[in-house]
Amino acid sequence: MKKNAVSYAIIRFQPHVETEEFANIGIVLVAPRASYLDFRLETRRLGRLTSFFDSVEGATIRGVLKSYYTELKRIRDLAGHTGNGQRRFEFELSDNAEHLFHALTKDREGIIRFSEVRFAMTDNPKSKLDELFDYYVRRNFASSVYREGLLEKQVRGILKLRDIGRNFKPMAFSDGLYSAKFPFVKIFQDKPLKVLKPIYLGQDEPTRILDHGNKWLFTINRLKDKLPPDVVVAVEGPKDSLKRKQAFLEAVDLFRANDIKVVDAGNENELISAMER
Repeated sequence: MKKNAVSYAIIRFQPHVETEEFANIGIVLVAPRASYLDFRLETRRLGRLTSFFDSVEGATIRGVLKSYYTELKRIRDLAGHTGNGQRRFEFELSDNAEHLFHALTKDREGIIRFSEVRFAMTDNPKSKLDELFDYYVRRNFASSVYREGLLEKQVRGILKLRDIGRNFKPMAFSDGLYSAKFPFVKIFQDKPLKVLKPIYLGQDEPTRILDHGNKWLFTINRLKDKLPPDVVVAVEGPKDSLKRKQAFLEAVDLFRANDIKVVDAGNENELISAMER
């Protein structure tokens, strides 16, 4: 398929001009030759905004985004967007979609701001818009797997800083049918003495938190006869949402009920204490 050049800008929520702090809340994209102008704006998952900009009332944030959504929809409709492209106005294309895009994203003062205009090539502008929204707003790169990798890197840095990292090596355990790799295994004279597994339990849904906790609980219990008796999990949980915190605490209680030591991955002293014993 023929690729089209598209221009896009990231929509940003910036309530405090003085600090220049902002959060990405949407994407607006135009593909002039494909007769396409559309946007995506976050209007539901607002926990990140309300927690970061805690001086701004949640109702105020929701009101601002609702009003701005209405305005963006008006501009999109003015450009003639029909869902699969745009009908041509009686004047040149550059005078509608592209003109409206650049007028919209022009730098101006206000709570809603835009990044610099960026460019990309795509054979499907709508898919590109969804992709950009998932990346810059929903941060799909920061999946639980990604976050767990970061957590593992953080723990490795702490162990190295305390000069005990050399005592721990990655090691796989198997019962012949089921196997799992643990990133930190303390080995002495070729014998594993202790296992440490960083586990990220801050997923965006309580069900996913419990599912991930139960996955590792099953793994540890399944391989119990192969693992050393001293198993430690270093956990990171959610920073907001009562239900997610409840799910996190339930997952932690399940580990402890199965004689698995749990430490806070963010508490360096607690982590080191558990590793040095």
